Amino acid sequence: MTQNNTVAALPANLQAALTRHQATRGKFEAARDEADRIATDMQKHRTAADAAETEAQQARQEAAKLMRSTKTAPQDLRDLKAKERAAYATAEDYRAIVAEFEEAHVDAKIGAGVAKLDENAAYRTVLQIYADTLMSEAERQVAPLLRAIAVQERAYISGATRSNAAWEYMNESAADAALARMYGVIKRAFEAFKFDRAGDAVLQAAIRPADLDRFIPFSPGAIHVRNTLRAKAAQQQRGRAA
Repeated sequence: MTQNNTVAALPANLQAALTRHQATRGKFEAARDEADRIATDMQKHRTAADAAETEAQQARQEAAKLMRSTKTAPQDLRDLKAKERAAYATAEDYRAIVAEFEEAHVDAKIGAGVAKLDENAAYRTVLQIYADTLMSEAERQVAPLLRAIAVQERAYISGATRSNAAWEYMNESAADAALARMYGVIKRAFEAFKFDRAGDAVLQAAIRPADLDRFIPFSPGAIHVRNTLRAKAAQQQRGRAA
């Protein structure tokens, strides 16, 4: 498998993992967008409530001024007080709607949190299967490395006839010393390696959705606890109202 592989050429289990991740990513994006839509609507109603409350306060202040004047017609004062009451009632109605939106927004954020948890799990699965696939391929290509290690082992053994061979101080055997040297070769090569994520078809197919960090992951257990507490609070409220 080359780094610029295509998804169609991937093993079936890796393709399945990618398909699963794409599905969970889509669910998260839909849940995120729904939460944002509710937040936008909630803010519009909150703004309308604030405007109605401001109108009521202005009418109240104007009525207070008119009440101090002996020239104010009673009907004008009644009209202003009616306007004040209507504005306050409108603001209260909007506040009630905002409260409904707030509860819906919490539910939507929880839904996005559940979707985030699923997307995280699906992405981890993609990475693990991809890593296992690449490691399996690497195992089939180690013959040149093994040959180099074997020759190095013999070189170390040959040098052991001299007293105090350097490798003997650091390793239990010539094979261990040869493996350690090869590890050093691989480590230095890896440090110089530049991984091209943009050229990797698997990682490009498993792009993470935007705004994951805006939502707290929720498990089904956490949702059950929350719903239980909500039902208990609603029952207590009904009991007080009875």
